[in-house]
Amino acid sequence: MRLMNWTPTHFPAPMRSLSPSTRAKAIEIANALMARENMDRQEAIQLSIIEARRQAKAQLAPEVSMLSSTFSLQQA
Repeated sequence: MRLMNWTPTHFPAPMRSLSPSTRAKAIEIANALMARENMDRQEAIQLSIIEARRQAKAQLAPEVSMLSSTFSLQQA
């Protein structure tokens, strides 16, 4: 059986709602899971979306914290 790699223009439907950067990360993760693990396609898609969202949120947290601090200082 030939493994099909997903790309930014060919990806699973559940990834449509992700932002382009989060989708790119989800595609990267899903492709790695399918290549390294003997994993069901749907499970790989679900796990990759969860992990990509977690990484995006973790990356955004420091930026939001900095903006919040800056806004608080301007209000004082």
